[in-house]
Amino acid sequence: MKPWIWLVLAAVVVIGAGVTLVAVPSEPEEWTTSSPEALAAFEAGMDAQMKLYWSDAQNHFARAAELDPEFVMAKLMCVDEGMKKDKAEGEALFEQVLAADTSLLTLREQFFIERARAAHEERREEIPEIVDEYLAKIPNDPYVLNAKAQRAFYLGDFEQAEPLYRRLVDIAPNWVIGYNQLGYINMSQGRFAEAEERFKSYRFIAHDQANPHDSLGELFLTLGRSDEAEESFEKAIATKPDFWDSYEHLVLLKSFNGDLEGSREIIDRARQAGMPEEWVVALERHERIMGLRNTESWGEILELAESSGCIEGKGVIFAKVMVHLAACELGEWETALKIEQGAEEQLASYEEKGAMGRDVEMQRAIIEHLQGVRLALQGDLGDAEALLWAADERLKYFDADAAILKLRNRMNLAELMLANGQDGEAHALVSKIRSVNPVWVAEFQDSGFKLVGLDRG
Repeated sequence: MKPWIWLVLAAVVVIGAGVTLVAVPSEPEEWTTSSPEALAAFEAGMDAQMKLYWSDAQNHFARAAELDPEFVMAKLMCVDEGMKKDKAEGEALFEQVLAADTSLLTLREQFFIERARAAHEERREEIPEIVDEYLAKIPNDPYVLNAKAQRAFYLGDFEQAEPLYRRLVDIAPNWVIGYNQLGYINMSQGRFAEAEERFKSYRFIAHDQANPHDSLGELFLTLGRSDEAEESFEKAIATKPDFWDSYEHLVLLKSFNGDLEGSREIIDRARQAGMPEEWVVALERHERIMGLRNTESWGEILELAESSGCIEGKGVIFAKVMVHLAACELGEWETALKIEQGAEEQLASYEEKGAMGRDVEMQRAIIEHLQGVRLALQGDLGDAEALLWAADERLKYFDADAAILKLRNRMNLAELMLANGQDGEAHALVSKIRSVNPVWVAEFQDSGFKLVGLDRG
């Protein structure tokens, strides 16, 4: 979750991979500007952002603010990007938004600014009340209804989020975010058939957008339906050649299926399509580490990590998981602890910036997984099992990253229980994993139920 998430239009800026919607045509009074050209640019930005075409959206919003320097909503939509480029400039722009005369704006615009102001002043606990007060006046505003649903979704409160998204679909059928989010809720809860139905409805309605294909591909990846997953990700890329998430998902799919040559081909295509170099470098590092992991070249993994900055740098989360495993396999406990400490510092940074819900839970699960693997290889099977179960409790089949980590964490648990003489419990867990992804379980069984190489007790 971005640090400034609550300062921007979270109702219309849909945060996170796997989320989009079809824009509802705007009426002139929805957004306050004297410039038809600025309004057209703003609406083009809204349309692009609702499809997760982030770069295109920012260009449109910047153009709208340039065409009408008094266009408050356009400036608010530029705050997050401005903060990334120059913190001082971003803060100055946000101060301009907060200083605007809101009496000249629509009720919806007033709502967004008041919501941003509450977050800026560290009054986040007031945001639900601000949302509910607006919805009491205008109960069927899809932008604000979506804001309420989105907050519940990212906090993991699916009991609240699911009926809100169902209502959103009922009152505004073009807001297909409802189908997408309901699909992810179903997927998180292990209701995979329902998730597939939701994602396919989403794809049917918005087939000309990239994200519906990407979302369905993540479900297929989780279920071990690799051919269908690859087809979906490729369709997303064909629809939008710079839809970078689908390239990353293809690399994850191929690398965890042992197709490293295919991974390299996807990375080459991503670079040629213009993927930011930081992403390309992270994917290349992931692919190289996965190849070395498959041959148990633990020393080479640590050498690569040290030379490339993988331990401290950004990148695909599984690179760090595999580097940590390599350190544990070699008994390099200081290195393993350093990686765990880095993960804990990252969690503290998230919390300091006000992150909540899914991102925080995922980071805590990563920490528990790393600690559990280390303790298992140090011979402390009891504490290791407790930590791996704690990670399992936090992890949901939410997206590609979370699903892969959950499946592998469960296989680690099964291996640990077999090493500890808990054969019945281990095979019961393997059966549960098989019901989700039978392909990976077959490979796990062929390996003698070994991911990290624990000896049988």
